[in-house]
Amino acid sequence: MNRIRWILFPAALLLLLPFFLSCSLGGHETPAAVEIAVLHVNDTHGHIVPRVDTAVDETGPIGGAATLAAMIETERGKNPGGTVLLSGGDMFQGTPVSDVLRGKPVIEIMNLLRFDAMAVGNHEFDWGMAVLEEMIGASDFPFLSANIVDEKGGGIPGVKPWILLERKGLKIAVIGLTTPDTPWIAMPKHVEGLTFLEPEKVLPGLLKEVRSKGAVFVIVLSHLGLDRDRKLAAAVSGIPLIVGGHSHTAVEPPLSVGGTLIVQAKCYGDYLGVLRLRVEKDTGRVLDWTKTGELKTVRSRPGDPLDGKVADVVASYMDGVKETFGAVVGSTKTALTPGRRGESLLGDLVCDAMRDALGTAAAFYNAGGIRATLAPGAITLGDLYGAFPFDNVLVAMDLTGADLMEALEQSAGMDYGILQLSGMKVRFDMGKPKGARVSEAFIEGKPLDGAATYRVVVQDFLAGGGDHFRSFRNGKNVVHGELVRDAVASYVKKHSPLDVRLDGRIEIVP
Repeated sequence: MNRIRWILFPAALLLLLPFFLSCSLGGHETPAAVEIAVLHVNDTHGHIVPRVDTAVDETGPIGGAATLAAMIETERGKNPGGTVLLSGGDMFQGTPVSDVLRGKPVIEIMNLLRFDAMAVGNHEFDWGMAVLEEMIGASDFPFLSANIVDEKGGGIPGVKPWILLERKGLKIAVIGLTTPDTPWIAMPKHVEGLTFLEPEKVLPGLLKEVRSKGAVFVIVLSHLGLDRDRKLAAAVSGIPLIVGGHSHTAVEPPLSVGGTLIVQAKCYGDYLGVLRLRVEKDTGRVLDWTKTGELKTVRSRPGDPLDGKVADVVASYMDGVKETFGAVVGSTKTALTPGRRGESLLGDLVCDAMRDALGTAAAFYNAGGIRATLAPGAITLGDLYGAFPFDNVLVAMDLTGADLMEALEQSAGMDYGILQLSGMKVRFDMGKPKGARVSEAFIEGKPLDGAATYRVVVQDFLAGGGDHFRSFRNGKNVVHGELVRDAVASYVKKHSPLDVRLDGRIEIVP
């Protein structure tokens, strides 16, 4: 997934000038047009407490469910009869408190805030179908996805393709879409039997369907990512608004592509999107919309407004896990950072821990599966949950050198980042054509032999072909081990204080 922050340059603003004349919507509601407010978040990934991110705000902490809730209620109060609250998906997985409790804290908060709908994101499948169905059952709001079908052509139990809302007499359809990449970026076994259809193929028929049911205005609630949202807007006419997620992009100001507005509010609850629209009641045509300041930073400094009920919910859940996740498992002298463009300190650590746990010749881990930095000092169990939030288990297997070379060559394409590894030394020459970028590969100090067989360890995500690494599915003599997180905890205890240094096991030649 694209992790960059999208900010339109001033020159791009000039391209939008022909589309609007005014900068304010205040006081322009008429019998023929209504003002609607679309509040939106996406990809909160279980973040319910404030955190520090100086790239968003240098003055203090940001995020936190209690502050976000207060902002939502304030904005809803400005247009009580015309507000819609939506989520672009990936709301639950990603923090220790939400992971262990399988999203329960986030669902309780979303219920309190009266969300109108949520798109199904790829990470909604992280804990398997049974847990997903439990979360749907516990939610007072609908989960939406119109492009997921099972082997019989039906959808996921409890997931709706679309819903109809009414605000100020305006009938609004909200259609959900999920990224077609889900089978490759979710645990394959968790989406077995499901097909994720291309949005461009299903959406035209859905637009006709919802309009036949009386919808005048349509919102596509998308977990596709900004690039796919732009392509969808260009390919399918008649979409007034796309509320997006998945790519963790701060879209400010809103984009206009082929007459379709596109918004997205980055991730982790850093921003609340507040899109004000003036919509023609008879046609659903957007007459005006928020031009600047659509993203509102969720600041959590002393004195910032808090929602008391939500604050109590957050405190209750955090108190319940404080002792468990505060347990210290070891320490590190230096910050252990992840990375996708080459060797990383945290990638080295996890792969060394995996190889140490099962005594294999080599270990591999997908770079995208490492989600946080371990700061210098004490390392707690909660820190390890933050860095390794997925409940992946170790999988040892026999693979040929040719299988390993295929995986390394695919890794060089950078589609999902360079594979992190241990027990090998690999040199990538990015100036060479695809399929010929691994110029050197050594395992246990000897050149990799395509005809030889090697004992390696990966996690079950890669073993199932995750991130399109199909060659890992060729493993023989497969043995499952403990959780990756537990293997890392044992390694940290054994080797603390850690003093991890890059050792050149991955070399990148531009």
